Amino acid sequence: RELWLSQLDESPRARKGMERKPLRLERTKGSEILFGVAPCSLALSQARRDLFRLFLKQSSSRRPVMSEFVLQATARGLPVLHVQRRELDELCRGQVHQGVCLEATPLRFKSLEDAETPGLGGEASGDRQVIWLVLEQIQDPMNLGALLRSAYFLGVDRVVTSHRNSCPLTPTVSKASAGAMEVFDVYSTDDLQSFLKAKTAEGWEVVGTASKPEDVEDIPVVSCLEFQWDKPLIVVIGNEGEGLSLETQLLCHRMLAIPPGRALHPGIDSLNVSVATGILLHSICSQKRRHGD
Repeated sequence: RELWLSQLDESPRARKGMERKPLRLERTKGSEILFGVAPCSLALSQARRDLFRLFLKQSSSRRPVMSEFVLQATARGLPVLHVQRRELDELCRGQVHQGVCLEATPLRFKSLEDAETPGLGGEASGDRQVIWLVLEQIQDPMNLGALLRSAYFLGVDRVVTSHRNSCPLTPTVSKASAGAMEVFDVYSTDDLQSFLKAKTAEGWEVVGTASKPEDVEDIPVVSCLEFQWDKPLIVVIGNEGEGLSLETQLLCHRMLAIPPGRALHPGIDSLNVSVATGILLHSICSQKRRHGD
């Protein structure tokens, strides 16, 4: 009787403790957790990563998109685990996973030497309408993801990032890029200034960006609305806090500025770096599309 009473007393508390504690899912060594519908779907279809397990929210199995995930995973021979939402929350550390997580190897930056190989990205000598986006020390993963999304959508041929003090290609970057990171190669260089000098010697034009044109000295500043280009082009973007380094600015042939639509109050006189880049790229790449018509 005492044993029965003790079990009656302890069992609810034990069950309550078990309910509160999420299931511990052991990660494969060297893996990371992608989250969100677009990144996981594109990672499954592109086969650029090694994949280990797909995790789906239990109650969402009737959603058509989840059925598609099961089909994709089955075709790849990938185990599918149906787990509770709290397990997904723990896997991606509380990020917005939309009911799906994917365990996979990380994506790495590609070597810039690969980008120099003829035939990659239409850099033939006769193709004058080539545009590369170069990112100097972009550290915020949300900004990097948004930049990749815009570059992919608007038709940028290559994205190159400085290796030092730059954000790696994390699952957060992939989610912020709406999965563009899964289909769009990103290159990296240890010596950004030497890379820009080499491209200039090859006949490319290098343009930087200036949020405050009055602070730029000895380099022509032109509105993005008036900018014209007729040779292979590199657009260099600096980080949101400090902009381009002085060493990089001095390698630019021109600086681009976005004209504001009104007199601006101090403190709100600039744009988010990814928004500004989207505006600049649209203005530049629209010329590329017109010339291609």
